[in-house]
Amino acid sequence: MTKQIRVLLMVMFTLIIGTGTVSAYGSKTMNIRVIDLNYDELHEVPVGSTVQNVLDEIGITVKDEDTVSKNLNENLANSDTVEIRRAIPVLIKVDDVPRLVYTSKTTVGDVIKESLQDLGNRYKLDGVTEKTRVSSNTTIKIITQKDVIITEIIDIPFETKRIENSDLFVGIEHVTQVGTNGTKQVTLKNMYEGTEIVASNEVGTIILKQAISNIIEVGTKEIPTIDGYTYIDAVTVTATGYTPFDPGCDNFTALGTPAVRGVIAIDPTVFKYGTKFYIPGYGIGVAEDCGGTIKGNKIDLCYATQEEAFAWGRRTLTVYIIE
Repeated sequence: MTKQIRVLLMVMFTLIIGTGTVSAYGSKTMNIRVIDLNYDELHEVPVGSTVQNVLDEIGITVKDEDTVSKNLNENLANSDTVEIRRAIPVLIKVDDVPRLVYTSKTTVGDVIKESLQDLGNRYKLDGVTEKTRVSSNTTIKIITQKDVIITEIIDIPFETKRIENSDLFVGIEHVTQVGTNGTKQVTLKNMYEGTEIVASNEVGTIILKQAISNIIEVGTKEIPTIDGYTYIDAVTVTATGYTPFDPGCDNFTALGTPAVRGVIAIDPTVFKYGTKFYIPGYGIGVAEDCGGTIKGNKIDLCYATQEEAFAWGRRTLTVYIIE
């Protein structure tokens, strides 16, 4: 090889090396990969481009609900990748109240954190979990859980007390104290799931008015009988037989009823008119008459004939007041 040829080759090699070096270090473009839905390709952009510059040049628009892997104002480097995750519609039902949101989050838990920041941490999910992945038109059912404190004024029912009284006959009852209800203020903690109360606990009580018991005295005294007649009282009297024909008498009683056997004359200050007696040896009589000589525990028994009245005469005995 001649000297001229060797020199020429060295010059050409130098030019080639020099040209390549300028090309590598003096480039004004870079390759950026953009991934969006069905779009996934490299794009050549000027050095110093931001994410927003690249998207504008390609013609890709992002919404507030979409997620971009890099900040829109971030400067890109050669071979960077920009990935866009598009928001999808998700239906959220909180206690059956629907709400449609658009989100680019991928799990139920992340969607709730993003869309329901005031939900709190007391709730349960129906049919899904926090880790369930969402897709377009996924429905997230949420049942809230909360405690509600309420105050109520309610009655305290009175109780009825039955007290035995040996001075009253069996079957007789007397109300000696009328019962009245009391009142109290009750504080309740109602536990809700959604709109339904699942538990209710009493957490405080204030008595506003005490209940007053209803008291009934119940008779225990055996009802006495005489010759088959039930009586309510027994009285010792002096009983004298008389007839309507006796001096000072006529055929009618003080009440205007006929004076016949069974009529009894009494002292109205001791026995009431209409009192019914059982007189052993005489039978049943009713107080319908009176007399000037009949005072205190004295009674006269009317007979139809003087023979019967004389036969009875005057006796001191126990007579029985019956109902």
